[in-house]
Amino acid sequence: MTILHIAQRRSTILDYLRDGPLAKRDLLDRVAASRSTIDRAIEELIDNEMVRQVSGGYETTLVGVLALQCSREFERDADAIATAAPALTPLWKESDVAVEFLRGADVSLVAAADGMRLLAALGSALRTADEVQAVASQIARPEQLETLYERANDGGDTDLVVSPSLFETLSSTFPGWLRAVALGENGRVSVGSVPEYALAICRAGDEREAFLLTYDDGRLHAVLRNDGAAAAWATERFRAIRRDATDHQEQVRELDADARFGGIGDATPPFGETSAVAADSGEPDGPAEALLASGYAIDGGKLRTPAYGTEDACTVAFWMRPTDLGGGWQILLKWDYLAVALRRGKLHGTVYDPDNAEQRAFTAVPLSSLVEGRWQHVAYTYDESVARLYLDGELVDETEDGYPLHVAEIGAALGYHYRDRDTGVHDPTYEGRLYDARLYGEALAAPDIERLVSTTDPTAVVWDGA
Repeated sequence: MTILHIAQRRSTILDYLRDGPLAKRDLLDRVAASRSTIDRAIEELIDNEMVRQVSGGYETTLVGVLALQCSREFERDADAIATAAPALTPLWKESDVAVEFLRGADVSLVAAADGMRLLAALGSALRTADEVQAVASQIARPEQLETLYERANDGGDTDLVVSPSLFETLSSTFPGWLRAVALGENGRVSVGSVPEYALAICRAGDEREAFLLTYDDGRLHAVLRNDGAAAAWATERFRAIRRDATDHQEQVRELDADARFGGIGDATPPFGETSAVAADSGEPDGPAEALLASGYAIDGGKLRTPAYGTEDACTVAFWMRPTDLGGGWQILLKWDYLAVALRRGKLHGTVYDPDNAEQRAFTAVPLSSLVEGRWQHVAYTYDESVARLYLDGELVDETEDGYPLHVAEIGAALGYHYRDRDTGVHDPTYEGRLYDARLYGEALAAPDIERLVSTTDPTAVVWDGA
């Protein structure tokens, strides 16, 4: 048995003997234990150099004091880890998160009743801080972009390190925002390898508080907040990440100088780093290998995926929560000449030839199978011979067709249709919410569709609206 274990078991006696010599009879008056138990405890502590006999009884040695201190710290850290455990579950075992950040941390799970509490605190800290340092692979909430933009316009000190994927998304979608933040009087943006969690350190005067955000399959999972030694650790972690990152001020200067940032438009889910497939098939060329894109970018307040094309076979999948099933023709997802839509009393999935209306792979299910205001998962697959439509993981329709599939490299519009293929998303048609749109370069099998449904949960997403 180690000294630490002995200190934990005998902590009450060590505490009393640390304050001064006590005879065994005095310990009996203070400790709820028998004389034989006290005798065995004293003997064990003496054998391990943690207690010694002196005039007047027994007292704790320096070894005993240090062991007791270590025991108390161990218990404190164990409690901190247990409290933070639900928030840390999605992180890799190699993740660099120090226990000192967890000690006394305030923890909030997004799915919990108070899930918005620490997000609101983060927003407030970003607005009022004298200095902000942050590391991110995606943006947890779109309005954080607006807050950082306002900071840049006010000359606020802002130092960001982002992943290559997020930098690309910001460059293409919000060049005006990126120029304002990176090229502002006290702004800086670097690009590098970032952890799978996000980190933000906000300094107001001499006080610092740090926020750590975890994600699960591309969705915000939890927020932790702490200060003091935890904020000091977070600051050093940020500095280490920034040292290995590359300054991208010059790349930002090359962006459109006339671009302006007019806000993020409608509330949208997190975007940036492509989220992983919920569950892989285990095959080398399984769903994870076939995933082209997942999540969203924002284009003038409209939703779209990154631009990809595919030949021969594909799958599109997403969650939908319609609010008006009687609203006429509503595009849910439009990817070149592939469309999933609500039309004429049915949910349609179609691949078509714009020059030959007779050549198309058409599937449909009556709208009576859908429910307004409830999240439902839709998937459409095509492999040059069979088109299949799935609803909540169940196959609801399939047709055989020999139409050759060709999807040009273009972003899939979500809830909008193309006015023309060059201008991309334009006219809104859909009434409701969409989440977790995924594009695949192969036709997923039914078990893979089922896993997508069972391992993603749109109800856990943080929305800005209803």
